[in-house]
This record gives sequence, structure tokens and C-alpha cells, in this order.
Amino acid sequence: MDETKALTKKPLAYLTNEAEEPHQSMTVNFAELYRKNAAPVFYYLYSRVRSIAVAEDLTSETFVTALENLSRLRDPRKFTPWVFTIARNKAFDYFRQSLRRPTAGYDEELDSTKAVGGALSQTDQDRLFDLERLVSRLDPLEQEYLRLRIVANLPFAEIATILGEPETRIKKKYYRLLERLQAQMEK
Repeated sequence: MDETKALTKKPLAYLTNEAEEPHQSMTVNFAELYRKNAAPVFYYLYSRVRSIAVAEDLTSETFVTALENLSRLRDPRKFTPWVFTIARNKAFDYFRQSLRRPTAGYDEELDSTKAVGGALSQTDQDRLFDLERLVSRLDPLEQEYLRLRIVANLPFAEIATILGEPETRIKKKYYRLLERLQAQMEK
């Protein structure tokens, strides 16, 4: 079997040090994994810390930690849940070290949202304000479901891996949560 076919069957072989030039190949593959996951990790962290600068720093720290510990990843196909677990831990560390809560003033958050996602109409800002208020009242695990599914756009299987819960339970709780939020927004 020639090298091209071997790489096609094992696209993440570089992560397990099976390549002939492990350092260069791992760097190339890690760069690809970084490009695929950097934006979702950033938006996830931003949803937690409410600061673009802090989210950028935590994203960098997340990927530095991932690169440093790449040899510990048992299944390279599970890189995405693994890197999100690192990101969650970085966010927890940030709040623990700074003794801050993941809350920002709603006006400040709306201004940050404009910077990240573009200008919003007054109606959209009002609805966002109402939604933010409702989400802030959810318990932390329910907020995490929303962040991982909506903000990071992760599939349920990866969320289940990150949170250590069965996928069916995650789906059920997520859809019930959406129904509850929708009902509260319609009031």
C-alpha cells in the first residue's frame, strides 16, 4: 500500500506519531485541526467570559495546551470534544483565578455582540436582552447545553462526550430547554 492510500485511510495518523516525519507532519495536521476548531472554541469561550480579549487569550491557551498534550489523546477522531473539554477547563480556571462570575452588564454585552456579529435593530436588541435575561436564570448545566450546541455548533454525540452524559439524555434535556425558553419568550 503506498503512502497516499495509507494517509487516506488514517487521516489523523500524524497525531499518533505514525508518520515518518512526526514533528513536521503533526504540525501540519494540528494546523488543520486548529483551523477547523478555532472559531467554534472562540465563540464558546466568548459566550462564557463576555470579553473578546479574554476569549482570544483563552482560545490561544486552549490550543497551546492541546498541542503540548497531543500525545495523550488516545483517539485522534475525538479531537474536537477533547479540545472543548480543555476550553471548558480554561474557562473554569479563569473564573476561579479572577473570582469573577460569567455575567456582564446587558448593555455591555449588547455592545460586544454588535462588535462580533454586526449591528442589530432595536427590536433584535430587545429580544436579545430578553433572551439573555432568561438564559442567565438557567442553571449552569442548561447554559452549557446551549453554549455547546448553539454557540459552538457541536453535534449531540460530541456534547455527550464532553459532558460525560448519554447522548439521548442530552438531546431530551436540550429540546425541553428550547421549548421552555420559547414559551417564556412568547409571554
